[in-house]
Amino acid sequence: MRFAFVLAVGVSALTGCGSEAQTSIKVGVAQSSIGTLPLLTAEQNGYFADEQIEVETIQFRGGAPTVQALASGSIDICVCAGDHAVRLRSRGLPAKIIAGLTERHGYAMLALGTSEVSGLGDLPGKGLGITSPGSLTDNSARYVLSDLGIDPDRDLTFASIGVGIPMKAALDTGAIDVGLFTSPDVQAVMAGGDYKIIHDFRTWGYTALDLIALERFLNGNGDHARAFLRAVIRAQDLLHVDAVALENALTEMYPTFDAELIEQLVVDVPESLARGGEVSEAGYNRMIMVLGAVEPELSEIPYGDVVTRAYLPVP
Repeated sequence: MRFAFVLAVGVSALTGCGSEAQTSIKVGVAQSSIGTLPLLTAEQNGYFADEQIEVETIQFRGGAPTVQALASGSIDICVCAGDHAVRLRSRGLPAKIIAGLTERHGYAMLALGTSEVSGLGDLPGKGLGITSPGSLTDNSARYVLSDLGIDPDRDLTFASIGVGIPMKAALDTGAIDVGLFTSPDVQAVMAGGDYKIIHDFRTWGYTALDLIALERFLNGNGDHARAFLRAVIRAQDLLHVDAVALENALTEMYPTFDAELIEQLVVDVPESLARGGEVSEAGYNRMIMVLGAVEPELSEIPYGDVVTRAYLPVP
């Protein structure tokens, strides 16, 4: 799915050094999904302008390349899975989750309705589509498969596909047997043909999509990070109480969705959106459990080392 807006085209961000050096912020987006709706709503309603900041969004193909851009300094903040902040910190690159965007895992495994695959136990010997290596989709699939005694590296093939349309194309053409889709792609695919859910992660409370920044950026640009979050959280709070605002954002982000699908999403989306940018400690611990099963060295990194409320609006 496309990300529906780009602001401050042609504005180049300065390096994150010195005291409050930036007036513009570059935000890398791992995927367009319900987690990015607050950013779109903030733009639609002029909340960034109210804070006198400029924001440029850059779309990437999954979490891993987005985080690479964050680490290199080519973006300032990323919209990506919280596990990337844990991994960056473990590798000596201090990252912070500065706000939660969603508080539930966003993905489900889908297969064609005619597929012989009906559950996780049928996946050995099959091809599984993920967004990218090391992503939320990769980690989660490995966790549930390993829990069943299935060796992800030996017993099936992982394919890095990306999100949305490429994933559906790979599934439809038989390039993969099962693909991981995020909401609202799950609803759109299921409504558009004969498909079935093989495993649904969306029931998990989880530190899923978040806003993540490196400490080197935050240390030099704290006021601008706070202004950015004031706009985003203002929009996030609006989406919980204003169905019209949510419908407007969904319609702009997903112009090909019909009215019935948009109406369904207006009901579904608030259940997954975080409130006030908060990051649940229970959701963080679930994330750490999943990461620890894949990379045991990550299991000891506590919530307080990764999550900060220092840049959130004061209630």
